[in-house]
Amino acid sequence: MPGIDRCLQYGLLLFTSFGLISCSSMTYYLQAASGQMEILRNQKPIPEVITHKDVDPAIKKKLEFVQNILDFARRDLMLPNNGSYRTYARIDREYVVWNVFAAPELSVEARQWCYLFAGCLSYRGYFDQARARSTAKKLKEDGWDVYVGGVSAYSTLGWFRDPVLSTMLDRPDWEIARLVFHELAHQKIYIHNDVDFDEAFADSLARIGLMRWLETRPLSGKELILAEIAREDEIFNLLLRYRDKLSRLYLSGADDDVKRQEKIRILDKLQNDYDFLRRNWGNDHRYDAWMRNGMNNAKLAAVSTYRKLVPYFIQLYQSSGQDLQSFYSLVASLGRCKKAQRLQLLKHYPNVDILCS
Repeated sequence: MPGIDRCLQYGLLLFTSFGLISCSSMTYYLQAASGQMEILRNQKPIPEVITHKDVDPAIKKKLEFVQNILDFARRDLMLPNNGSYRTYARIDREYVVWNVFAAPELSVEARQWCYLFAGCLSYRGYFDQARARSTAKKLKEDGWDVYVGGVSAYSTLGWFRDPVLSTMLDRPDWEIARLVFHELAHQKIYIHNDVDFDEAFADSLARIGLMRWLETRPLSGKELILAEIAREDEIFNLLLRYRDKLSRLYLSGADDDVKRQEKIRILDKLQNDYDFLRRNWGNDHRYDAWMRNGMNNAKLAAVSTYRKLVPYFIQLYQSSGQDLQSFYSLVASLGRCKKAQRLQLLKHYPNVDILCS
């Protein structure tokens, strides 16, 4: 996910002195600035951390792995090599940020929040879980479907040198690699005010990078990783299908009360279909709690933001002959298009030319 604007460090007082930020916005930016500054204060060079005698050997091993992944990202994926992930910051909580997603009761289109330099995004990020839940509670009281999701890492889009966070390391190596590729992709290409495009591009590049990295690894363990990725695809494809079902319902001419009743039925059917899917996964229960804890429009909107356009980016990559330089050039060209045109060109490439300036 893209991160907090650089203006949090340099420009907040200037904007507030001219009255350009409301009290509520100022409160939001202050908590964001405080959270970002905490990370910057806590970061230490990774070579220093690795050689410190009191650091957990498991953490040292993970940090060494990240340094190797950065070399791969620079050499094989042509991702930025700007000092990001060369430092380490310990965060004494489960997640670094909690994102609040919201969608209307009868729509799967996510609410947008706009920021000073990052543009408009489909979530509101908080460094404090209580603040995130307070915002979600107010939105729910106003009739919105809401979802609060914890985030292990975010990108400041190159404004700062992003550190490796302790919240990133409690996962298998291949997931760490994918996470690093995703966040570096935001630094490679970022289009203002098109969060679906940005997140899907980053997710697609993370997948492409992971598959390329796996090609360099021994055969042992690959099958398990590919099986986990296949299960991810199954669950996300299921969620996107039901998101589309709800979208068609909400856009129909049915009475609102009928839509509400049908919404409940569709979400119940989604849970049943998930339970059926799960039977083939053995002891893999990673999605169970998430699926059973308040499925709604906001959750489906969040999934859509990250995953709906991924197949089109993968198609773009395949059509470029799996040449990353050509792929990046095509994505950058799409970024120069107007938003609606960009989406149509992405979906129909290579049957259309990308000619935007």
